Amino acid sequence: MRDTKKEVEQLCLKLEESTKLKRNGKCIKFTNTAHNTTTPIDSWKFLDFDYGKDKVQLPIQARGLFTTDNNSIVVRGYDKFFNVDEKSFTKEAELKKSTTGPYDVTLKENGCIIFISGLASGDILVCSKHSTGVRDDNTRNHALEGEAHLRQQLGEERVGELARYLHKHNLTAVTELCDDEFEEHVLPYPKDKSGLYLHGLNYNTIKFQTVPISDVVKFAQDWGFKTIEYLSFDNVDELFQFLHKCSETGTYNGREVEGFVIRCKRNGEDFFFKYKFEEPYLLYRQFREVTRQMLGGTPAPSIKIKKNKYITKKYLEFVEKLFAEKPDLKESFNLGHGIIHVRQLFLQDLHETNGMNLLSIDAKLTEEVRKLKLDNGGVDEETTFLLVSISTLGCGKTTVFNTLHSLFPDWIHIQNDNVGKNAKVKITDLALQALDNYPVVIFDRNNSEFRERKQIFTTIAEKRHLYLDERKEIKYIGINFVNDISEDELWRITFNRVKERGDNHQSLKAASDEELTTKVMKGFMSRFQPVDTKRFPDSQFDHVINLKLNENDSSLANVKIIIDELSREYPQLIKNRPSDEEIETKFKKSLEYKPTFTKDMTSSNKKKDPTYYGIAIHRQNMLDSLNELDKNPEYNKLKDECLVQESFHVTLAHVASARGAERKAKWKKIKATFGKGEGKQGEKEYLEFHARVKLIQFVINRGKLVCIKCEVVSIHDNKSNQVVDIEAINRHMHVTIGCFPPTKAVESNATLEELYRDDVHDVKPDGVYQVAEDVIEVKNLVNPVELGDQKVFVYY
Repeated sequence: MRDTKKEVEQLCLKLEESTKLKRNGKCIKFTNTAHNTTTPIDSWKFLDFDYGKDKVQLPIQARGLFTTDNNSIVVRGYDKFFNVDEKSFTKEAELKKSTTGPYDVTLKENGCIIFISGLASGDILVCSKHSTGVRDDNTRNHALEGEAHLRQQLGEERVGELARYLHKHNLTAVTELCDDEFEEHVLPYPKDKSGLYLHGLNYNTIKFQTVPISDVVKFAQDWGFKTIEYLSFDNVDELFQFLHKCSETGTYNGREVEGFVIRCKRNGEDFFFKYKFEEPYLLYRQFREVTRQMLGGTPAPSIKIKKNKYITKKYLEFVEKLFAEKPDLKESFNLGHGIIHVRQLFLQDLHETNGMNLLSIDAKLTEEVRKLKLDNGGVDEETTFLLVSISTLGCGKTTVFNTLHSLFPDWIHIQNDNVGKNAKVKITDLALQALDNYPVVIFDRNNSEFRERKQIFTTIAEKRHLYLDERKEIKYIGINFVNDISEDELWRITFNRVKERGDNHQSLKAASDEELTTKVMKGFMSRFQPVDTKRFPDSQFDHVINLKLNENDSSLANVKIIIDELSREYPQLIKNRPSDEEIETKFKKSLEYKPTFTKDMTSSNKKKDPTYYGIAIHRQNMLDSLNELDKNPEYNKLKDECLVQESFHVTLAHVASARGAERKAKWKKIKATFGKGEGKQGEKEYLEFHARVKLIQFVINRGKLVCIKCEVVSIHDNKSNQVVDIEAINRHMHVTIGCFPPTKAVESNATLEELYRDDVHDVKPDGVYQVAEDVIEVKNLVNPVELGDQKVFVYY
């Protein structure tokens, strides 16, 4: 089975065209030389979330594709396949209708993909998912490791025979490298089980065509690969009965497995889907992540635990004690080793062997705590609730919250509008203090941007030990005032409301200054970022209550929605629901509310001294440059947890750094060159300058952050295009890619300062460096990237 050269050439042209796209189907091309040859190999990769989308038409669905000479496919992975219920076409009911058997069920091994193929020269070609050959970086080279395993497993002579056989038959051998000494995943592989497991033989064709699993197993036995177990079902109902039964224990034949891959036919063509077990693997991953947070400096009581809280707390207590007794295990964990061993020690400590039993223990502990709370008559002293509004101006949040406070006097209502601009104590600190004394704290601020919501979670995590007992649990409840409404409708409703309110507000005096009111409201609306619980920081909410916003006064209905949802989700919180009559009486009273405090908003229009100057880095340019980090576990963790920054910038100078005669002079010159702009508090303002920035080196402070060291090549005046002569205050120019809470972006600068302390080199070589308590990984870009026309801005 072979495509014609012309068909492959046309495919490569389409792939080349898609590398020029900015999004939706963008392809990433990486060219390298096959190991021990001079043959150039092109790798083609799409972003994972573009596969399976109806609106994105990819030239090919292969996940792992390598070509040479633009006319020959030399490695072809599986078409991207999805979990049951992940896509509309993998819903269980749909799969039963649209697929045909036999259904071959293979165990999902827990390693990294290695592709093996043969070149026309007779050389073996071994690839990881998207790379082959020697690379000039310090990350684990899965392709070379896979080749070393192949030569050891088969022997040199057989490797040559395999290369010729695969080339002759136009096949790619798809294997899984499972070796805990090289790289740990979730499930353990003892030494005798380590190696290359063969689970597929794909034809190197544009259309996905794969060899039946029975022939794959025979091939593995003949050539010396490790084999995978498989079962066959002719009946689809029997197949799903088997899958559901295994998911109850997370095991197959007494062995913990991550799930199964099912091979069948759809529309007469080869089709794969997977059935992954959620548990105990999500719990195992959570163990790994909370340990990393603890090693990154977050106190165990401050670590946010999403699920299975009580067993995870027990695990953290165990690990804290274990690392104190055996610091070598702590060091190994920091370097990515011993993760499974630590988990197994925890299981041994509980006298358990099956991870599913941990879920039973957690359920038992949860029930015990629940009963204890009920016995104590409702909310216990260890649980407190923070109601966090997400809104823009004019949504009625203060009326809603005043009504709730009036109905429940032991709930405290803290208003940002009552906190003066120059107040030394911020609203987050006030909320923290209140959480120690009240069962419910209402955090009345708009929190319209991700950064504001993030600030709540990170500040409370950092400071909670100053105010709260470590046993105290905080439930974060998002009160979403802006839900399912168009921008035009949102503006019309809220602006009319604010106009009708007139001067009856702490800061917005619509009757006295409609122009300022309009400007402030438009600023809020332009910055509003809707709630997205799939990404950080909104994923930190324990529950989000979506409210209504309409032409009529919807605030009364919203009070009832909040009370009813809290009663349903947390029955111990509201033991006796107020009657509708009581709610309406208190609501009418709240409408009479007159603020006694006035916050001066006009000062925000006065010119202020800048907080910092920076260069805004185009987001897609930056994301494209991060492709070299695709195999880095810290970067992948940032992506998985949605912690990659929404926007990127290089800080040129910050007022806090302008100390000492030399730095003050630099700051003064920068201000004189760039000007102060309009000076709008809390806003970024673009200036009439642009810059060229060179990205040089990735710096990964494990468990804390990822950043890129860079160089500002030049800054130009937009009007004259002349280079301006300024010197940045920061010694190490950098872009923060993302941070693990509670680490803040400012720590990127501290990381680089520590890394390069007393160092004469401008750029450190690739490697892993121990700096005080931090493990810092350095990886220079294979091809340093220069970005032109990046805008200079000032922030107040």
